[in-house]
Amino acid sequence: MKTMSKAVNESQKSPLAASVLNRLLQTLCRSLPLYVDEIRPWSLASHEPVWTAIGRLAADSRRLAQRVAEAIIAAGGQPSPGAYPPAFARLNDVGLEFFLGEIITALKRDQKVIQRCIEELPRDPAAQALAEEAHGNIQGHIELLEKLVQ
Repeated sequence: MKTMSKAVNESQKSPLAASVLNRLLQTLCRSLPLYVDEIRPWSLASHEPVWTAIGRLAADSRRLAQRVAEAIIAAGGQPSPGAYPPAFARLNDVGLEFFLGEIITALKRDQKVIQRCIEELPRDPAAQALAEEAHGNIQGHIELLEKLVQ
């Protein structure tokens, strides 16, 4: 019979968990909202509430990404956030009004990826809880951004 500490240690050194967590990390680190936050496309001064919401979303994503990276290391993996998708560059010259709808659509896609991560982590409750937190966080930001669009 395995001791509790040995069982915990084995689940912490899981290549599968590290792989799934890296997918979560990429989703958090290379999302369209973070890209938009970094490039700051042109917008009217009246869009300040939108920029505030995007900035908070980006900050939340970065905080969660840091925790995910730490979980990857604990699982014996190497964090690999990857690069932004090249398709994002086509949006560089577009105004914020257009970006907002694109961000909401992208967040909903990201949420589906995160849901798959949750489903793939049943043997690692701590990693699964982290993915669930990311999922709920994104849901809250989607709801806020949808209110700003109306």
